[in-house]
Amino acid sequence: MKGWKLVKPLSVKETEVVESNEIESLCKVKITKSLITRSDVLRYNGEIDCKNVFLGSSGVGIVVEAQANLFGLEKNNRVYIEPNRECSECFNCKSGNYTDCSDLQIAGEDFDGFLCDFCNAPADKLFLLPDSVSDADALFLGHISTALEIIDLLKIQKGDYVAVIGADSFGIIFSQLLMYYQAVPIVMTLDDENYKIAKESGIYYVLNKDDNWQKEVSVITGGRLAENVVYISDCNISSSKAFSLASHNASVVFTGTTYNNTVPFMQAIKKQLNILCVNNGFGNTASSINLLANKALDLSYLKTDTTPSSHVPQKLKELNDDYSNTGKTNEVIVEWL
Repeated sequence: MKGWKLVKPLSVKETEVVESNEIESLCKVKITKSLITRSDVLRYNGEIDCKNVFLGSSGVGIVVEAQANLFGLEKNNRVYIEPNRECSECFNCKSGNYTDCSDLQIAGEDFDGFLCDFCNAPADKLFLLPDSVSDADALFLGHISTALEIIDLLKIQKGDYVAVIGADSFGIIFSQLLMYYQAVPIVMTLDDENYKIAKESGIYYVLNKDDNWQKEVSVITGGRLAENVVYISDCNISSSKAFSLASHNASVVFTGTTYNNTVPFMQAIKKQLNILCVNNGFGNTASSINLLANKALDLSYLKTDTTPSSHVPQKLKELNDDYSNTGKTNEVIVEWL
């Protein structure tokens, strides 16, 4: 197989490697589409340490080789490839609690990702995609799984108000899921384009840079402020906002891929807030596929670009330039012919 391997910061090289397929549980998958995410850009520029591996945080493809009677997989099945793998060595893994692995391995960071034409993947990490789920939507299953993890962690109920700080792709997906579960998202963003997309996607409460966020959230919640706040660290908004919008004893979730934020905890201590951190939704892939199949989400509003696999180096450079200049970066779908 060949793909785009990170050789050093700001440099990828088309590389061909031979993967062993001697393990019977491995299946060979022809990658049809993969996704360049913000995480990939941060690995590309060196902000996130990673091994010299193929980048690509998400991938879908067609099974071209599979052992007989292997998890129901057959040749020509269209599949999503789980981007997380348990380490099998930590205490939780050895206790059978794989979804709580304390050293979760991540595609494009710890092992080869999906910016490649083929991959060999364990059969239990391949998920069949129904005809109703497009390749493009399936590439966002990692976002959906993480959103589900947060909803489960917060025990969101019908009618709950949730302040969502950030309106990137993840913020839109998370807010749509909240509405599906009949909760009420209040989305905040400083970005005019993201504000417009959030409004067009059907989110009722969207606040922009001209609004007094604390006042508006207070009015919407009847003076209580938000009992649940989700802060997306990629939003270019001070993390102190998460605490100012939270009611006393509220829960505040930090998520995202940008790790260099300074978090002022004094206000959180005074309000006795519950601070939670989520960076993946490992174990939620099957549920996420069902949500897409049942049309619980409309991902047509997400801003994505599409590029052929031969343009990956150029596209990574462009995305990194955008990130350096604006702090923003959008996902890019890579097509493999």
